[in-house]
Amino acid sequence: MTSTGTETLAEEAGGATGRVSPLLLIALFSGLFLVFLDTTVVNVALPDLQEKLDADVRGLQWVVDAYLLTFSCLLLSAGALADRIGAKRLFVGALVGFTLTSAWCAMSGSVGMLLAARAAQGVTGAVLMPVSMVIITQLYPDPTARGRMVGVQSAVAGLALTAGPLIGGVLVERYGWQSVFWVNIPVGVLAVIVLTALLPHARPEHRNSMDIVGQLLFVAGVGLLTYALIEGNSAGWTSVRIVGCFAGAAVALAAFVLWEARQAHPMLPLGFFRHPHVSAGAVINFCVFGAMFGAVFLLMLTLQEVNGLSPVQAGVRTVVMTATVAVASIVGVVVGERVGVRLTALVGALATAGALLGLCLLEYGDGFGSYWWQFLLLGLGAGFAGPPVTAALLRAVPEERAGTGSGVGYTSRQVGSVFGVAVSGALVSHHLRTAAPQALAGIPLPREAVDRIASGDLSGAAKLPEQIRPVVLARVGAVFMDGTHVAYLAGAGACLVAAVAALLLLRPIAVVPGADRGGAADQGSQG
Repeated sequence: MTSTGTETLAEEAGGATGRVSPLLLIALFSGLFLVFLDTTVVNVALPDLQEKLDADVRGLQWVVDAYLLTFSCLLLSAGALADRIGAKRLFVGALVGFTLTSAWCAMSGSVGMLLAARAAQGVTGAVLMPVSMVIITQLYPDPTARGRMVGVQSAVAGLALTAGPLIGGVLVERYGWQSVFWVNIPVGVLAVIVLTALLPHARPEHRNSMDIVGQLLFVAGVGLLTYALIEGNSAGWTSVRIVGCFAGAAVALAAFVLWEARQAHPMLPLGFFRHPHVSAGAVINFCVFGAMFGAVFLLMLTLQEVNGLSPVQAGVRTVVMTATVAVASIVGVVVGERVGVRLTALVGALATAGALLGLCLLEYGDGFGSYWWQFLLLGLGAGFAGPPVTAALLRAVPEERAGTGSGVGYTSRQVGSVFGVAVSGALVSHHLRTAAPQALAGIPLPREAVDRIASGDLSGAAKLPEQIRPVVLARVGAVFMDGTHVAYLAGAGACLVAAVAALLLLRPIAVVPGADRGGAADQGSQG
């Protein structure tokens, strides 16, 4: 099936009823579910993986980060590619690739092979996310229906993030670390079959030449930036390697902007950002999700390293947050349609800031009763700030550039998440280095143990002799919690920036499709 426009595509997908087939939507969202699942499910498998593949801590970190690195730097390129070659063939091809690379991960016999497989898996995952938004735009030409499907997409993401630690815990316990990758195979195969049969192919309206130079400059810039953020804590923020990566990223991204400004058909029309909803989408996604993921990173460390919970036990406690994200993502879009995206995004940003300020009240030893409401507010904030703003961003760009528009939103969100985790980790690490030695003074500990704890390795404290272990855990736990408070305050500040962006930029503005160089246009439907 081949269509030339979104109205025809929606009619073909809907068949005689005019409604999109539920089976088609299940297959589409199953692919997305796998992408989000694989961002969290691997964390639970790391201890078993370390034992079976004889991996060191640095190798384990890169099992997670190899996926994150390629995933982050290719989101925008994938969205732009969909605008030129068609969403169906790109999405189905990427889903086939994701399924095959999952099998490659499961069959890896060494850490090096697994890292290569995870990097390849990240490439295919980066394609699936923005291209799914192009398909939603084509299946739902009505902006209201489309906005609600954006909410459903975010709800699927929330459910996948919830299920990751739980599914991973059960699979690893029974079948080993490979099972967290094997589980993707049957889901991927079924989704490919359904999408091939039911999803019409929409012929791109504009087959402009590929902006290869722009693609390479952007991938290099975001890739170097992401690498520097991931490695900064371990390599040292002032090391030659990290400073060089930041400098290289700045040069590549500056060259990208200059190059795009001179192209007749750029990968990313800079005129998009003249529309305040596009700029707001980038700023709010970066700030809110950066603050949220930074907080979640610290909370998982707190629950496991400080409170001594298992990964599954920690995952169960985060269900409050991720389930709230799933519900709030749908509710937030509906509320945004009634009261306006400006107010909805403002509530989301302030709710996230309130959650982070509430987390500053936590002390060493506090249980679930002390932090459940902060988890709930984090979920509410992400649901109200994310999908409504993304829907507004998509309405602000021409439909034929929906892939590029979704790439802008996802790239800002993903890079913001990496930035949030890096900054949060750096702030806590700095506090541990400066305060832990003083807190442990007077306790008969080897200098090596003190240095290890001060460097952020809290696991060693639990292996100390019984007579001094409780005292060390209490003192180190208190220092760690003080460090998290600094990071939470920084995250709250970022959310206030997002709130200001919502107030100033998310005014009701009309939109119409514009030219490639003009980017987002100047009049049309309400935001």
